[in-house]
Amino acid sequence: MFDYIEIAVGSPRHRGQLIAKSDLVKYINTDTPLYRSVYLYTKKAVDYAESKGGLKNYFGERSIDWILFDIDKGDNSDEYTLNKARNVINKLDDIGVDINYSIQPYFSGTGYHIALPNSVFNFPSSDNLHYLVKGTIQKIFGDITDNSIFMRTGIYRVQHTVNQKTNLFKIPLTVAEILNKDSETIREMAKEPRLDYGYSELVGNGELESQIVTRAPRMTQIRKVVEPKDVIPCVQEMLSNGPQEGSRNQTLLRIASHFYRHGIPSEYAKTAILHWNNNSLNENSVVEKVEYVYNRGYRFGCNDEYMLKHCKTRCIHFKRKDYLIDVMSSDDLQEKLEERMSADFDGRSLPLAEMLGVSESDTQIYPGELVTIFGPTGSSKTTLAQCIALGVDFLNDDVNPDWQIPTLYLSLELSAWYMHRRNMQIVSGLTKEEINDNPKEVYKNIKDKLNHMVIQTIPPNLEQIQAKVKELRPAVVVVDYIDLVETPPHVRGEYEQIKYISHSLSSMAVNNDLIIIQVSQVSREYSRNEVLDLYAGKGSGAIENASRKVIGLNGQANSTKKTLEVLKNTDGELFKTELEWQPSFRLRRIDESI
Repeated sequence: MFDYIEIAVGSPRHRGQLIAKSDLVKYINTDTPLYRSVYLYTKKAVDYAESKGGLKNYFGERSIDWILFDIDKGDNSDEYTLNKARNVINKLDDIGVDINYSIQPYFSGTGYHIALPNSVFNFPSSDNLHYLVKGTIQKIFGDITDNSIFMRTGIYRVQHTVNQKTNLFKIPLTVAEILNKDSETIREMAKEPRLDYGYSELVGNGELESQIVTRAPRMTQIRKVVEPKDVIPCVQEMLSNGPQEGSRNQTLLRIASHFYRHGIPSEYAKTAILHWNNNSLNENSVVEKVEYVYNRGYRFGCNDEYMLKHCKTRCIHFKRKDYLIDVMSSDDLQEKLEERMSADFDGRSLPLAEMLGVSESDTQIYPGELVTIFGPTGSSKTTLAQCIALGVDFLNDDVNPDWQIPTLYLSLELSAWYMHRRNMQIVSGLTKEEINDNPKEVYKNIKDKLNHMVIQTIPPNLEQIQAKVKELRPAVVVVDYIDLVETPPHVRGEYEQIKYISHSLSSMAVNNDLIIIQVSQVSREYSRNEVLDLYAGKGSGAIENASRKVIGLNGQANSTKKTLEVLKNTDGELFKTELEWQPSFRLRRIDESI
């Protein structure tokens, strides 16, 4: 017996659970979205879902209890959408359905659902049922409704549950209400779940049974194919997910862009995307959007917000960093500029000039920037990176909590406990000996000034860094130092390794909208000559090209005096200042005016 339905609690993505249809009411919670499957299943499907984790590849027999007409709002006005729903009801009335006893209208939270019992159609159970239902509705109503809901794994929102995009509920309506009330009134009604609605039993007498499409499309058996390993997962996921309500148009543009940049002729792109569309969007609209992308040459790269949602580290372009260029019109660029100028970077940027007390300089470190710190051994590069990450006020010899933002510190040379003790010294102003005397008490007093930072000490590769960034969502990543980051076997030689790492980290900063500070050594030649300029770092050419800011730190290990110089600043000024190392590991700016 077809006694079971699939449900998804909270989000359509949380599907795979099958329950008895009679138990559905137990899962309705007005605070949580709830979805159920279009089709009904037997115990065989339940067993399959339990063993496979869902029904994605289940091709067994299905039945159906409700034929749900989905009138999607999309980009239309509320009133236009309501009129579309009324047209469906009028159409049903015209073809012989008793609209007073055989339909139940709903406001879905955005658009409208019109539900009919299967007794109006008498669809038989079948493993091809989804083809028959979709073909039948398409035959009768054309593109008035969104027929993608009838796909094999179709689901819809359950009544009395909230649409989190609009904070409105799916509510039942009488036929009189949907035909006579305006859209504004209906939306006002949907602010509450309408739990007291008096449902009437709906009946049908096979009025539309003669309209059923009885022949499913002939399907050719497809053998197992070995798929290529060099994949672009974001596009593959967009294709496999199909057209998702709320993002269909944007996703279509990205898929078309992918076909365009890979040399697929537009006619073949249209055919493929129409197949992907599955009658979800109007076919003319799909064709127009594909032609728009091809005519304008639009390209959406890895830092596009829709592409990023599906980004995977196994992608060939994630590894090669060659899919990153977005081609934008002057209007697009103007929009980006205005967005940047009006953005609030509080809690996401580092006021380097202010931290150093160099009031006359404009040096702010923004999200999306790679900053390089380099200097000879003993120049206190790690100490400088720590002080910046811990929000040190170099001029006033203090720590400013307002400058502390979530930080992932990759300490690839020094042990975790040693880094932690140095951090404790910096924020407390105490010496090593003072910390060692009573570490528990000191930590108790300063814990709140360390909570924004986490430390990793195992040398990672770039994929692992990216994975950790996605997991922790820091605002700052410090890589100390890049010479210890693992590179692929094909990247050989010191210069090529530095180039590979620097450019990869720069792309990572842009794609994830965060600050990355990388620490590096100077070349042997410059180290011997005790000279520090923009070309002193290992792989200096690569570092200069990849970094938005380059900071040189010079000084001997046996001297407390250090010289900090901003050698590159793409959107600000260059400056030089003197620092003094202290036993607390704080670097204090030496005020030349005193």
